[in-house]
Amino acid sequence: MVRAPDGRGGAPPAGRDTGDGAPLMRATLARRVIWLASAKAVAFGLGFALPLVLVRSLSQTEFGLYKQAFLLVNTATTILPLGFAMSAFYFLPRCEGEQGRVVLNIALFHLMVAGLTGLALLVYPDLLELIFGSPELVGHAHGLALLVFLAVATSVLEIISVANGEVAFAARLIVATYLVKTLLFLGAAWLAPSIEALIAAATLNYLLQAPLVFWYLASRFPRFWATRDWPLMRAQLAYALPLGAATMLSMAQLDLHSYFVARTFDAATFAIYAVGCFQLPFLYIVNESVGAVMIPTVSRLQLENQPGEIVRLVARMMRKLAALYFPLYACLLVTGREFVTVLFTESYRASWPIFAVNLTLIPLCILTAACDPVLRAYPAYTSVLVRIRVALIAVLVSGLWIVTAHHWLLGAIVVMVGVAAIDRFTVSVMLGRVLDVTWRDLRLFGDIAKLAAAAGLAGVIAAGVRLLVAGAGPLIVLVAGAAALAAVYVASVAALGVATAAERHALRRHGLALLRRVGVDRREPALRDVPERARVKP
Repeated sequence: MVRAPDGRGGAPPAGRDTGDGAPLMRATLARRVIWLASAKAVAFGLGFALPLVLVRSLSQTEFGLYKQAFLLVNTATTILPLGFAMSAFYFLPRCEGEQGRVVLNIALFHLMVAGLTGLALLVYPDLLELIFGSPELVGHAHGLALLVFLAVATSVLEIISVANGEVAFAARLIVATYLVKTLLFLGAAWLAPSIEALIAAATLNYLLQAPLVFWYLASRFPRFWATRDWPLMRAQLAYALPLGAATMLSMAQLDLHSYFVARTFDAATFAIYAVGCFQLPFLYIVNESVGAVMIPTVSRLQLENQPGEIVRLVARMMRKLAALYFPLYACLLVTGREFVTVLFTESYRASWPIFAVNLTLIPLCILTAACDPVLRAYPAYTSVLVRIRVALIAVLVSGLWIVTAHHWLLGAIVVMVGVAAIDRFTVSVMLGRVLDVTWRDLRLFGDIAKLAAAAGLAGVIAAGVRLLVAGAGPLIVLVAGAAALAAVYVASVAALGVATAAERHALRRHGLALLRRVGVDRREPALRDVPERARVKP
């Protein structure tokens, strides 16, 4: 029996101890995040080289066209399915014995959306000129139609595997698919650096994924294709479409500025803008990994009617993300010019002002990671979110129209980041009320303020170091600034007492383990063969 989506959920199941399970839940959550984040870190390492190779293989105009083509593919993959696959997180736990029906509906919906989108590009290739204000991509319409179809149709695999509780499988899948994708793209860039070759490489990548998708669904949900359930489809649509609309509006906030710039400026200028809007894959990896694990956990707590535990869980997650994101933000603000030129060559130095504004999204990522799981657990409030984002889209479109009409390139990113900040803070306040967050709960977020102060102090010191080595090459400036910031930040965090005793012990244990791996063992000779956990403490 499927429980209808509501705003508050029910009472905890009879006889269930919800208090004693909290440490176990935290441990399980951490392990799952580590699985996914580690896999995506490997994927990050594999894929990070791609744009660095392409800016050196393609002219600025060609690189701009490449960014336009794959902007379209990424937008189609993230927005057009309306987040329907995410309904798996809600319905799979509630449809014991009937999960094949949930999966079939997701697969059918993605195939329908993929087919309609690909058909539109085949029948109306001039849509590309309408979207980008230039005919240069129209000749690639047929290749892009097939690519978009395959990308949208196969995008369900990772989501369903995580929703099905197979985080380890999802982690291995991520590494394998990114490895294949990176090799194909680098091969295309090396052998025949052109838009045609890159589109062909991406198409081949998704063609290879298609049989993997079918194998996984058939092996985990036997005969899923024979379990049609249209009432369940309606229930999934009722759950997913409001959330999908909100997600579509949120993604529009992040992508719409690029389309305005692409229509107004030539491809070479768009390449400068695209490099300035470079999103660190590392942030995407961490945020997506945390979200994939937080969504089912928060949904379970909502089902058990434990809003207080949700607040504590979100506070712990935000604290951990802040410990990583705040120093990264400070470091890139100080050494961003050198970061851009080292990665993308001197040809893209003009991207620095755009990149500096775009960096504001890093701390905002913390709020995004906190809000999304709660929104999916409380779908009754999605209609409010949609109204908020419709209003913000109107503000965004108006602002982008004004700044691009005046050919103010930097203004486009300023408008986008400003609207994104308003969105995150507005949604955070709304969800705080949903979870009945009080002033007393703010103490849970106290360490976040300490981490911000530590990162700010470290940034000031790093800026001073940057001035001292300003005459050196950009790589030396980048390394010196980052090293100074890291040293001051770690010392400041320790002085402010942010780390708990358990965290300090874990860091020490991992540090010693790392030293042993490189041949340095600081333990007493008599203890070297004794596992640390087996020692008796006085």
